[in-house]
Amino acid sequence: TLSASLFEAFIILPVHLADAVKFFKRGKTGQHKEKRWFVFLKNIYTKTLKICLSRRYFVFLGMILVFFFSIWVAATQMKFLLFAGEGIESFWVRAEAKKGTPLDKMDEQLQHVENFISELPKEEVESYRTYIGGIQSEEGFDPNAKRGSHLGQITVFLTPMQQRERTPQEIAASIREKLKTIKGFEKLYTHLPKEGPPTGADIEVGIKGKNFSVMQEIAEPFIKYLKNREGVSNVNTSYDFGKKQLRVIVDEEKAKKYFLTVGQVATSVRNVFRGGVATTIKPEKAEEEIDVVVRFPEGARNDLNVFEKIFIPNSKGNLVKLTSVAYIEESEGVYLINHLDGKRVLYVTAQVDNKNATSLEVNHELQKKFKDYGNNYLNYSIFYSGEFEDQMKSRKNLLTSYAVALFIIFILLVAMFRSLVQPFIVMSAIPFGIIGVILAFWVHDMILPQGRPLNFFALMGLVGLTGIVVNDSVVLVDFINRLRLKGKDRMQSLIEAGEIRLRPVIMTSITTIGGLVSVAYGIGGGDPFLKPMALAIVWGLTFSTLLTLVGIPCIYAIIDDIMEKVFHRHMVKE
Repeated sequence: TLSASLFEAFIILPVHLADAVKFFKRGKTGQHKEKRWFVFLKNIYTKTLKICLSRRYFVFLGMILVFFFSIWVAATQMKFLLFAGEGIESFWVRAEAKKGTPLDKMDEQLQHVENFISELPKEEVESYRTYIGGIQSEEGFDPNAKRGSHLGQITVFLTPMQQRERTPQEIAASIREKLKTIKGFEKLYTHLPKEGPPTGADIEVGIKGKNFSVMQEIAEPFIKYLKNREGVSNVNTSYDFGKKQLRVIVDEEKAKKYFLTVGQVATSVRNVFRGGVATTIKPEKAEEEIDVVVRFPEGARNDLNVFEKIFIPNSKGNLVKLTSVAYIEESEGVYLINHLDGKRVLYVTAQVDNKNATSLEVNHELQKKFKDYGNNYLNYSIFYSGEFEDQMKSRKNLLTSYAVALFIIFILLVAMFRSLVQPFIVMSAIPFGIIGVILAFWVHDMILPQGRPLNFFALMGLVGLTGIVVNDSVVLVDFINRLRLKGKDRMQSLIEAGEIRLRPVIMTSITTIGGLVSVAYGIGGGDPFLKPMALAIVWGLTFSTLLTLVGIPCIYAIIDDIMEKVFHRHMVKE
C-alpha cells in the first residue's frame, strides 16, 4: 500500500497538478486566504512554541518525567494479556461423575445443568448442545480429550458480542455459581476456549519426574495456592484416574527360584495379548519376508482366567506357570500419561478471569513463592508452560522486531540527513507515541466495562506506529535545516518551520487517525483482533503529533546547544 502511494505521489500527482496549473492560468487567481479558525490555532501554537523554546530544558525534563511515568503505569498498573478474549462466542460446561456412571444416568443429571443454561437471557445465548461420553475441544484435535460414560459436556453458543452486554467470562462466571448447587458430580466446571492461535492453559505448572505419587505431592502446594487465589478457577491436574487396568505383580524372590527374570515374565504376558514373532516366511515373488505372529485366540484374551493358562519358559528350558511367580491386581489407571524429554510430566492447570488475576500475574507469583521449592526433590523439576510460555516467546519476538525496526529507521535517517545526531532528534518522536499508547489503554481499561488491557495486537500496533510517528518529525527537522541553510538564525528557523509545517503535519495525522477511529471503536461493527491494534495507532499518533510540534523544536535546540558548547559548531551552518 505504501509503495503504491509513493508511486502515486511521485508520478501520478505531478501530472494532475500540471493539468490543474493550466486550468488556473486561464483566470486570475489570488493568494489563498487562511480560515479564521486556522489563523487562531496557528497564533496559539506560535505563542506556545516560543514559550516552550525559551524554557526548553524544563519542557524536555517534563517530557522525560511523563515518559517514565507512563512506563511505571505499564509496569505496575496495567494488565497484559496474550489475547483479550473478545472474539469468544461460546464456552463449555463440563461434567465428570463417578467412574462407571451409565450414559442414561449422566443424561438425567445433565438436564439440571441444561435448566440453568436455558434460564440465561435470550439476547445472550443463541443455542446449546449436549454431548455425553467424553470431554474434548470442538476446535480440532484435542490431545487432552477424555472418553467415558461418566463424562459429559454442554457447548453454549452465545450471540454476537454487539447484541449482548456481558462478556463470555461474565456469563460463564454467573453459571459457575449456580453449578455449585447441583449434586451428583465429582467435577462440574466451565471452560472457555482460547482466542487466537492454539495456546496452553492460562496457568500450567509442569512437574517432571518418574514417580506419580511424588509428583502429586509436589503439586499439592500449587493446587492449594491456586484454589485460594482470587480470580483463579477450575484448578485441575493431569493426574486423573479412570481406566481399569490389570497389573501383573512379580515376586522377584520366587522368580529367581524358578530361574526367571521380570523381563521374561513381561515378554511372555505381552506375547499372549500382542503376539510374538514365531518365524518368517517369504513367498517366491515377494521382496520382503512376512512375520508370523502367534498369540492367544480372541476369546481367551478377553477372559480374566487367561492368566491361569500362561506358562513361561525359563533359562533351564522348563515351563513355569505365571501364577507361581506373580499375582494379578486390578486397579485404576490414568487417562493420559504426558512425557517431556523422556520423563513423565504432571500438569497443574487453572483458568483466570483476567480481572482479578491474569496469567502473567499468577505465574510470576508462583515463580516467586515456589522459587526454591523444587530443590527439595532430587531428579524432579518444575517449569511453567501454557499461555505464560507463549507470552514470553511473543514478547521476545516483538522486542526483536521492534529493535530491528528502530535500527532500519535509524540507518535510513542517517542516509537522508547525512548526520549521526539528527536521526536521534527525529526518532525522539517514538517515545511520544509510546506515551500515547500506554496512557490511552490505561484510561480505556478503567472506564470501559469490559476493560481494555494491553495485549499482543496492541504491541503489534505499537511496532507499526514506530514507522508512522517519525513522518511528522522528518518533515519538521528537514524544513528547519532548509531555513537555516538559507541564512536564518536558529530561533527564527524553529518558529517559522513550525508555523509553515503546522497544516501538513495536522492534515497527515488527522487523515490517518480518521481512517482508523471506526476500527478502533467498532463503529459500524468491528473486529476484536484489529481493535487494539487500531487503538494503539490512533492514540499513539495523536499524542506524538501534539508533542512533536512542540517537543521536536525544543530537543533540536537543546542538541544544537550541546553541539555548540562541546564541539563549538552548530548542527547546520547558518
